[in-house]
Amino acid sequence: MSKYQINLFLSIVILIALIMMDFHQSMTPFWIGPYLSASINFDWLEFTLYVNWDEIKEFSKLSNSDMFTYNFTKMNDLTLYDYLAKGLVVILIIAKKIFFWQGDLESLQSLQYIVHLILSIFLISLLKKNYQKVLFFLFYAINPIILYFVNYPYYYFWQVIPSVLFSYWYFNQDKIKNILYLYSFIFAFIYITRPTVLFLILLFYILYMFRTSFKIGFLNLILFLTLINIAPNLSIGPWHTMYVGIGAYDNKYNINLDDGDGYKYYESQTAKIVNSSNIMNSDIKKNYYKVLKNRYIDILNENPTMLFKNAILNIFESYSIGYKVGSKNIIYFSAITGLFMIVLLLYTKQYILFFAIGFSGGSFSLYFPPIGAYMYGSYILIVLSVIGIIDFFILKRGKKNEK
Repeated sequence: MSKYQINLFLSIVILIALIMMDFHQSMTPFWIGPYLSASINFDWLEFTLYVNWDEIKEFSKLSNSDMFTYNFTKMNDLTLYDYLAKGLVVILIIAKKIFFWQGDLESLQSLQYIVHLILSIFLISLLKKNYQKVLFFLFYAINPIILYFVNYPYYYFWQVIPSVLFSYWYFNQDKIKNILYLYSFIFAFIYITRPTVLFLILLFYILYMFRTSFKIGFLNLILFLTLINIAPNLSIGPWHTMYVGIGAYDNKYNINLDDGDGYKYYESQTAKIVNSSNIMNSDIKKNYYKVLKNRYIDILNENPTMLFKNAILNIFESYSIGYKVGSKNIIYFSAITGLFMIVLLLYTKQYILFFAIGFSGGSFSLYFPPIGAYMYGSYILIVLSVIGIIDFFILKRGKKNEK
């Protein structure tokens, strides 16, 4: 078979696997609905999101399958929406232009299909040995965990882009000098789509400066920082995530890993109701974060050992399959295998990938468990690390046999 025929065959297998993992999974209507509404009412001059809450409320009444085929309409009665990062709206607009015959969520899902296919074939082409290509295909391209989030039309999927760019540099450190400025623009756009990618991006620039070219790396870091500073600021804070993140493990505060626990605590302190439909209100949001911030700091002062233990478990899990809600056995299995992975990465001297995985999860793992959605961008780095570890021992065995 020719290279073209092999790639076509692999693409067909990946596509079939994607379809099999499509369960119409998505975020709740009040989280994805504003993006869909804003994409049809987007203000390009102000780069501002405006939404129609009445249509979002009607959208929330639909079944999951009907949500995927639904198309939002342009409205006049709009409300400013500044709660979440804006990059996904631009991606949605592009998706709807390409897949114009599909529903809004369907079009974003289809675009994610295409991107996953392209990135999978691209990464396979970077690997030199056939067994490496097979392992990557099995562990990443058709891995059910990966395919679940490819089918999940939301900004979680797009975390993979910085990881792919990082991986390309990792394999071709001398070949990106003339395209590094493109990296900076892409990094900046993904940052305004999913800000948690920041640490991995900063690590990339640091490594580039000290391993390839300090001058070019530094100038592009300045370009990246300039781009994200002229982009619209985010109005959200980490306090909600930090508070409910305590609930990932047993605790005496009866906090569960559930958004509703944050809302319940706020209501118990203020007698005011907050939920996913009104948290976007600026005054409510400000007061809500203030209350949770104060509570988190109280817990930190009272029980720093518990939070430290949680952070260690989170970090270990971020090197493995992540955190599985409601399953202690899988959680601790993930932590143990993650620790084992750390040891193997250091033993095999894969220091760059060791730091890359750590920085990829570092923006949240100190206070929030690495659930699959949050660590989606890390999976490609973990798979490449596993392949590198296997390759190390194969080569070591080969040298031993030669003796």
